[in-house]
Amino acid sequence: MARSVAGAVSAKNDWPILGLFSDLRVRYGIKLGLAAVLALYWALVLRLQHPNWSVLAALILMPAQHVGAIGVKVIMRLVGTLGGALLGIWLVGTYDTSPIILLSGIFLIVALATYKFGQYPASQVPYAYYLTGLTVLTVSTYGVPAPGEIWQTGLNRTLETIVGALCALGVTTLIWPRYAREEFFDAARTGLETCGKLLVIEMDAYIHQRKGPQGAEKMQRQFESDLAVVRNLLQIGARESTNFGARIGNYNAFLVALMDLFQSALNLERRREDESHILESLRDELEGLDAAIAEEFAILTQRRPAGVSSPPSQLRTQLGQLDQKIDSMRTALDSVLRTSSTEVVGAFLGHISALRAVCNDLENIRDALQGLPRRGQALPEHKVLWDYLPAIDWFWVKNGIRGGLASVIALVLVQSFNPPGPTVLPLSAWLFTILSRGFLRAGGAGDLGIFQRAFVAALLFILTVALLLVVTPFLSDYVAMSLVLFGILFVYGFLTAKQAGYGFWMNVVVLSVSTLVGLNAQVPVPSTTIIDSFLGLTTGMVIAAVVGRVLWPVLPQEVFREDMRNLFIQLKALLNRVGSAEKIRTQLAILPVEAQQAARHIRSGACSAEEQAKITRLIEAAQRSVTGSLALVSDLRVLSDPLYAALKPELERLRAGFSGMLESFVDCFREGDTQRDFPSLSDLMAKLADAMRTLRESGALAREDLSDLFRNLEIVNRYRSVADALEECSSIIRTLELHRYVGDYRL
Repeated sequence: MARSVAGAVSAKNDWPILGLFSDLRVRYGIKLGLAAVLALYWALVLRLQHPNWSVLAALILMPAQHVGAIGVKVIMRLVGTLGGALLGIWLVGTYDTSPIILLSGIFLIVALATYKFGQYPASQVPYAYYLTGLTVLTVSTYGVPAPGEIWQTGLNRTLETIVGALCALGVTTLIWPRYAREEFFDAARTGLETCGKLLVIEMDAYIHQRKGPQGAEKMQRQFESDLAVVRNLLQIGARESTNFGARIGNYNAFLVALMDLFQSALNLERRREDESHILESLRDELEGLDAAIAEEFAILTQRRPAGVSSPPSQLRTQLGQLDQKIDSMRTALDSVLRTSSTEVVGAFLGHISALRAVCNDLENIRDALQGLPRRGQALPEHKVLWDYLPAIDWFWVKNGIRGGLASVIALVLVQSFNPPGPTVLPLSAWLFTILSRGFLRAGGAGDLGIFQRAFVAALLFILTVALLLVVTPFLSDYVAMSLVLFGILFVYGFLTAKQAGYGFWMNVVVLSVSTLVGLNAQVPVPSTTIIDSFLGLTTGMVIAAVVGRVLWPVLPQEVFREDMRNLFIQLKALLNRVGSAEKIRTQLAILPVEAQQAARHIRSGACSAEEQAKITRLIEAAQRSVTGSLALVSDLRVLSDPLYAALKPELERLRAGFSGMLESFVDCFREGDTQRDFPSLSDLMAKLADAMRTLRESGALAREDLSDLFRNLEIVNRYRSVADALEECSSIIRTLELHRYVGDYRL
């Protein structure tokens, strides 16, 4: 689940227990337990047939923790439930004697509901589709064995599902409500704080010419973690909050600006030469700019109420003073800029360009923060980054097919063989199929080791059955049952409150709790009922595991390959100006985060800690190439005429070299073969360096206006940085042992 910043507790407060309730995990545990107890209570008060379906509906909707457009949520969830009930009644009532048509209809409805639940960001009401699939499946589970009672079955399942959905919605909305907009804003501030700390140590190291500043690597790892939180919130918020989804372009704009700022900070560390004799003349101006950058970060990360604008800073003033000093040094006859080597001057101007990029990125961050929607404030102007047309999400197409197939297999099994636990079997097969895999990019393990996990879960079910055989008589009292239910779910909620996505073990707990409630301990429960219920749950889990491993298994190493392949495809499209630049920039900001999350879950023995470190360095190098490439989409004619004429041939050849190298990377990750030769950019870079040296010796650079000079040199330096980053990617990819673990289908 996404990170939340709890409300601060006054230091003067003498009640420590109040501070305990500010913990997100405690809050979520209480809310989860309360929602289940309320669902059970109202199901019993209304004398519904199976209260466990109300509890289950509440539990599977509670992970949607964020408040947003409650009226729309209520209406769409009611529509989804009623629509699913009517579809289930129509299918079973009309085609109960035509099993092929009946099962085909159930397959199509469940598959479509699964697809629309997961499709991102096109699906605006995902839980309406989710409840449609859930209700169709529950109505079919009870209706296929008894089609003559289908209307009563449909009514019962509808009422039970609606009660659970409304209890979950009420608790989420009224008790410690969470707002995706505010949490994104707080997560953004946290990422900015980390980026600010990194920039502070990088600035200090550059000004004092220290290499390898201590703590930089730790700050980079922390920023990656912060960025993952922001990325997950971006997806969760769009799914759960209508207002959040309505301004998704604004959030994407901030994510891109934050990534640009981070990479600009890292650029201070690269292409270091001995510039101390130049920097000594600029000590006061650089320290003034350093202080202004620190002031800007303090302003941007300070918590402010919604609607309160950030005060101005001295950033532009200090940058202007630095530019004036450099301009005076450049025109002076005895200036160190005239006497230093081309390599030193080039590195110096490249770092000054990086500082200018930092200042520009901070201004973009300021604008992006102002454009983030806040609670209690009118929605800001929508930043339309591209003309969005929903595309087919093939990942969720496959997941929908798998979910529909698992459901149909379970229904056939129920109808043909009357296995134990038939009421929970189809739903168990569906939920284990769609929820344990679909959120791998948020940090899950997908299908890797699914049979091992299923075996361990089955062993735990045996222990659970043994325990229930002893304690079930004590659960006949409603108060005891409610306390046990609340206690189990409080612990479960406490442990999973900050977990991103919906994993296998979360499914195990939720379905086990539903099975426990379904035993109806208020009347004597035969031991065979307890055993049969958990056997049905286990059978559904096994069906999901088999379908998941046979059809398009979702494995971390395959997701990593796909993300890296798409990253290089998008980078090539950016350089060749194919498609919407802003859409590509958003993808380039997201894909490295997803690739890193997937890589961390590769569990093959061939993917050692050393291999993981190489993957991390590869992703970092790819991110640097993305940052440099963003400057290359500008028109080459921004160069002045002498530079344009002298550098155009070399830059065009270098750009063609970029495309060739990126294409080779795409082929490499498509085929899973790193043992190949990649194109080299060394000769092209040497020719560009010769052209720059010729320009300097001719005096063409000295005649340039300072702002034009920086813009020109920044473009050239970005070509160099992209080339360096791609060469580093090439050298790392050659050392990867991708072929040893991409085919690891460990069960």
